Amino acid sequence: MMIDVPFVKAHGLGNDYLIVESAVVPEGAVDLARAMCDRTTGIGGDGLILLSSGDTAGARFRIFNADGSEAELCGNGLRCAAVFLTGCSEGSTTVESAVGHHGADVTRGPRGEWQVAMDLVAAQVEQDVSMVVDDANYTLRVVRVGNPHAVLLVEAPPAEGLLGQLAAACEGHERFVDGVNVHIAWPRGNAGLSMVSWERGVGPVQACATGAAAAVAAIGTAHRCDVGMPGGSLAIEAPAGDAAIRMCGPAVIICEGVYHYIGEQP
Repeated sequence: MMIDVPFVKAHGLGNDYLIVESAVVPEGAVDLARAMCDRTTGIGGDGLILLSSGDTAGARFRIFNADGSEAELCGNGLRCAAVFLTGCSEGSTTVESAVGHHGADVTRGPRGEWQVAMDLVAAQVEQDVSMVVDDANYTLRVVRVGNPHAVLLVEAPPAEGLLGQLAAACEGHERFVDGVNVHIAWPRGNAGLSMVSWERGVGPVQACATGAAAAVAAIGTAHRCDVGMPGGSLAIEAPAGDAAIRMCGPAVIICEGVYHYIGEQP
């Protein structure tokens, strides 16, 4: 039986998501995420966001990657959800995820775009992990920002292909049995960073907000930093102590429609 699933498509710095209210979702969100996110036979997206009534917040947020795996948190997805929840208007809201509550302030940017300042969670810097790729040794800083990240800090743009090689090496590593988001970051200007990202369950992406937060936290000093990614720049404020990292960046509602869901795709 075919089920009509209303959706809104949005993106944050090119990281695109399909937003669906969970009340209309049939059993099996994993299969729905795979079907809807398929860029050939579905709508296409990096992930599926399910929103429902929150217990102590404006909405409850769940995020499924394009391969159907569920993630703990997604910063770009959070900003998209905040714009959706405020009805594409200026205002404030709170989103409840699996790892905490995230306050958001939505405003109009100078070009009319929606800008969202939003709390993530406090970063937890864990023990570094070392690995060998093509006979070269690399040390990655492991940081949890609600979800797991492995960050390689370098002094210059990396060689083409290194990101994918590191992601493949991490996939089979005993430290990352549940997978990990992999990033390479290097200095940009006086106080900024450039970064490329490989998201677990997705692959290379235009941007990763929690990854940007992880890269700033990996540096180890409390400060504000603009992180440039292929999809654009995100402002990250990393406070001292156990306070939540705060991000500020755009979110765009692309379109809305109805997806005719007929079950798991072959």
